[in-house]
Order: sequence, then C-alpha cells, then structure tokens
Amino acid sequence: MGAVPSPLQHRPAHHPRRSIYAMETTGLLIIAAILLTITLVRYWYAIQWSLR
Repeated sequence: MGAVPSPLQHRPAHHPRRSIYAMETTGLLIIAAILLTITLVRYWYAIQWSLR
C-alpha cells in the first residue's frame, strides 16, 4: 500500500486563466463607462435634471 499524497502536492502553482477573466471584466467595465459617458454628453441638455 502506497503513501497518500497530501493535497498540497496536487495544488497547481499558478492559475493562468484568472488574469484573462480579470482583463475581460475590466474591458467590459471600460466599455460600459464609455457608453455612459457618450450618452450623457449626447443627451445632457435633453435630460430633465429638475425632476426629483
């Protein structure tokens, strides 16, 4: 009967896909911010700011 390896030996040293997911999320947030900015600039005077 062999020795059971510890869980530390099976853990991967690096997760290369986490940075890809973080970059994708960052890109989506940047695109959303750009769209919001363009919309606000385009319709700034048409927005009824006095309504509360």
